[in-house]
Amino acid sequence: MNKAFAFLAISVIVTTGAIVWIRTSAVPLPIVSSVLGETSFPNQTHFDTLIVPPSTLSPTQSPMPITPTPAPQASAVTIIDGPGELVEGDVGTFTWHVGGPPKTIHTTTIYYGTTSARGAFDDYVTPGDARYTYQLKDFLQGDYAVPLRFVGSINQLVPGTYFYRAYALIDGKHYWSGERTFIVAPIPKHGITIIDRPGTLSPGGNAAFTWDVYGPAATTGFTTIVGGKQSLPGILDPSVDIPKTPYAVLVQDFTNGTYTVPLRFIGNANVAESGVYYFRALAFINGKNIWSDEYSFTVE
Repeated sequence: MNKAFAFLAISVIVTTGAIVWIRTSAVPLPIVSSVLGETSFPNQTHFDTLIVPPSTLSPTQSPMPITPTPAPQASAVTIIDGPGELVEGDVGTFTWHVGGPPKTIHTTTIYYGTTSARGAFDDYVTPGDARYTYQLKDFLQGDYAVPLRFVGSINQLVPGTYFYRAYALIDGKHYWSGERTFIVAPIPKHGITIIDRPGTLSPGGNAAFTWDVYGPAATTGFTTIVGGKQSLPGILDPSVDIPKTPYAVLVQDFTNGTYTVPLRFIGNANVAESGVYYFRALAFINGKNIWSDEYSFTVE
């Protein structure tokens, strides 16, 4: 084979009008394009359709289902139930849940106090960082296999508004529930108040009094108006009885018997001597002396 023939075998030039196509090396691989799923060759001015090979599955076959990998459980503390409104002396009961992967923890409780600490707590917020001043003692130390539900109680709460969260220490991190609140109302107490009283009387005149005994349902066998010419101002303690005062009984009507309170009483007293009289209403209920404020009237 001569040199002229070899040259023609390697390089062929075809001229058609003004367009010249030359191939001097192997055809380059196609380049994937983002234009409508098509492919192109370098320097090519048109696109060829990308052909997708047919599926190797038969018409009756279905793809194998993909089972998703379950996400790992995260530790969490949630309040299930808690008190809403209590009366002084009631027991407050809390139920909370410590969830997440199985493990043993050693501390979980309810933290509470009269100051709110709003917002979410991150796992680096310690009980010392929180504003709560009290906690349940039941589960502060021990071995508890979680997930687990806990129930704890408190009592002897003074009246007020309280804020609380459930808490657990897990793997050195501090987990908190959201904040909730409950109210402790004071015990309903018995009281006595004078509704109507005399102003100025003549000696020997009739002094009419009207007073109410209020509070929770109870009975009393003694309620009256006591008075005298000497004042004893201020609030009187339930332990103070008549002999410890300068007063004497003025109204005898309800000093014997059984009376269910709350109830309104109306009684009269005859006052012979002139002067200024200081008086109070009194009822004896459940071993305590219930006193009204002190008032006065004049006989002249």
